[in-house]
Amino acid sequence: MERASRQRLYSVSNNDRPQLSLSFPTHIDYFLIGKALKSHGTGGDLRIMLEGQYKVYLQKNNFIFFDLDGSKVPFEIDSVEEGAHLVLSLTDLKNKKDSDALSGVEFFIPLESVNSKHQHSPKNIRDKWDEYRIRDTISEVVFQVIRVEEFPQQLMAIILIGSKEILIPLSDKLISSIDKKNRIIHMEIPEGLLDL
Repeated sequence: MERASRQRLYSVSNNDRPQLSLSFPTHIDYFLIGKALKSHGTGGDLRIMLEGQYKVYLQKNNFIFFDLDGSKVPFEIDSVEEGAHLVLSLTDLKNKKDSDALSGVEFFIPLESVNSKHQHSPKNIRDKWDEYRIRDTISEVVFQVIRVEEFPQQLMAIILIGSKEILIPLSDKLISSIDKKNRIIHMEIPEGLLDL
């Protein structure tokens, strides 16, 4: 990446990866909101994927943090364009080479800036899914999560009922809370889903 004018944000390493600067405030916890898909055009814009409810965090002059080599690297948002895909313009990405370096990389915002209703999102769970259980708030029945699979725009938990695998949508609308200490997802399982 070319060297940015705002060196207080990041500096360029020998391997063309941005590195954190000591002058930028550090955060301990981050919240996953999306993923860069690929470059859009030749001017450094990125086509991104995120759930609609998180668009509120993508405002001009806000910062998002890309996970690069184990470090959260800040980038300032210049603009967001809505259309068939969301396209993000970041201040320090000047060309396709810059944006290509971020293709496929997840991006975050500091947890302290996340609305409390979004903090229980299953996308924020970084533990092993097979350590979690789902507690149906209607029937009070608890199910062990076997694994999780990512479908377009939706995470699905797979549970076993007898010998049959059942897919449970891990939707923010269905989840009332996540107890990370005890590894329990409290949610209202849609009626009839367990009978399939």
